[in-house]
Amino acid sequence: MTIIWNLNDPAVQASLIQSIGVVFAAIVAAICTAIIGKQIANRKRLEEKLQLAQEDIAFLLAIEDWHGTRHLEHGPRSFKKQARIDVRKSGLSWSGKFTPGRVRAAHPPR
Repeated sequence: MTIIWNLNDPAVQASLIQSIGVVFAAIVAAICTAIIGKQIANRKRLEEKLQLAQEDIAFLLAIEDWHGTRHLEHGPRSFKKQARIDVRKSGLSWSGKFTPGRVRAAHPPR
């Protein structure tokens, strides 16, 4: 049995156009799904990194507080402000966006 396609037949042309459209729509949908999925995964990873960074900042602020308390126990002052001034002189700076209160508000104790 031999099938001969008559490409001049309007029904055959309509079927070809329709099938190409279906395949193209499936490809576009797959590409869009992949792009959106990757964006969601990247956002999730960034949120996890932000969470970890904020927990690290809370830890470092607690260490700074601990050091200040120990200096006060053994001397006339905590040296917290002087330590920050000395570190700024080395070229590092602190944005102030992660103060102890802001970190506590973002991550209440468990």
